[in-house]
Amino acid sequence: MKKNNDVYSRFLKCMQRQGKVHNGFDMETATVLSVDPVSISYNNVTISSGIVMGGCLQSADDLDEMIAQEEHISEGLKTCLKGMLNTLKLKPGDSVIVQRVGKQFYLVGKVG
Repeated sequence: MKKNNDVYSRFLKCMQRQGKVHNGFDMETATVLSVDPVSISYNNVTISSGIVMGGCLQSADDLDEMIAQEEHISEGLKTCLKGMLNTLKLKPGDSVIVQRVGKQFYLVGKVG
């Protein structure tokens, strides 16, 4: 069998290997199993450590309290704001976008 000495083929293979090393990981979806503490089902495996939540997901509970305590806005606006907030808050069964980097799982946001 003849050894492949094609410089272009070797160069292409080298680029592909380096691309795998230096490119980020693909984002995938996971399912929230619990919220306190946060655990997810990722590729049919339960993950309960190394989870990092995006800023908007972390602040959802604080915003809920702030809206409830606000005295100078109408109940209609409070209801609207709480409805919008529910699109951010995590609940068991929610689908989330996850980016895995090493042993860390970054929850980027909710799906849909």
